Amino acid sequence: MPFAIITTTNARRDIQQAIDWENSRNEHLGERFLEYLHLKLNTLSITPFIGRMRYENVRCTTTDVFQYLIHYTVNMELQQIIIIRVLHTRKKPIW
Repeated sequence: MPFAIITTTNARRDIQQAIDWENSRNEHLGERFLEYLHLKLNTLSITPFIGRMRYENVRCTTTDVFQYLIHYTVNMELQQIIIIRVLHTRKKPIW
């Protein structure tokens, strides 16, 4: 059974900023980014441990086409993946 994907407020803000940034580069890039992000999140819901452990209990995996790093934790008890941040790979995460 797939894990539920839960996004934090920070992650939702990151995603909207990424969409806006990609759209500023090209009119439909934001939509493409969102499509690829959804594909990756679907994969993550089925295989939650594909990301490498990067920080204490925080795993990271990249989007397949765009250069964004998805920071997340896995809650085995509730079968949830909590998306903490979605940041461009050239940005340092600021918690």
